[in-house]
Amino acid sequence: MTLIEVIVAISIMGIVATAATGLAIASTTGSVTQQHQAVAVTVANDAMEQVSGLPAGLIYSGRSASDVTASFVANSSIPAVANTYQEYDHSLPLPSAQKVPINDTQTQDGTVYKITTVIGTCFQKLGTMPGQTAGGDCTKLPSSQTLPTSFPGYTPLTRVVVLVRWTGGQGCSTASPCSYAVTTLLDAHADLEWTTNG
Repeated sequence: MTLIEVIVAISIMGIVATAATGLAIASTTGSVTQQHQAVAVTVANDAMEQVSGLPAGLIYSGRSASDVTASFVANSSIPAVANTYQEYDHSLPLPSAQKVPINDTQTQDGTVYKITTVIGTCFQKLGTMPGQTAGGDCTKLPSSQTLPTSFPGYTPLTRVVVLVRWTGGQGCSTASPCSYAVTTLLDAHADLEWTTNG
């Protein structure tokens, strides 16, 4: 092997090593981003389980009208929130703590995850009105921007939206945090009681 061949071989190895380093850095960055997202999914699911496990009469406990309004305004760009009526605890005096916190935080591996739980009422069609099909989206009623007291042809459901935001990782910043949202509908109607003989 001549000196020129050795220099060419070393140059080729340097080019390959540089490309491999870039690939390793990109895959590590992608792995960290996926890790943050996986933690956010777990945090959101835990918060949702907390709400789903409570009796319907307790999910609004301690939530003041002003706190609920502030959370709805801050998250009004989320379609599920925009299609939900605000609900809060009507009891006086309010309990000292919210049963389901509107705003909460969790720290995992040095990253702070901010959790917002928005809970309200939406309506789904019963299919009992002429020309109406049962089911479909749970939304606000077309004729009312505030929670109605009468809603023929519709049934009220409780919508829960859990939003998780974080600023750690690539593409996430204080000005533009990364986020994950999960939503569900809960039926607050009382279950039917079955009569059994014997």
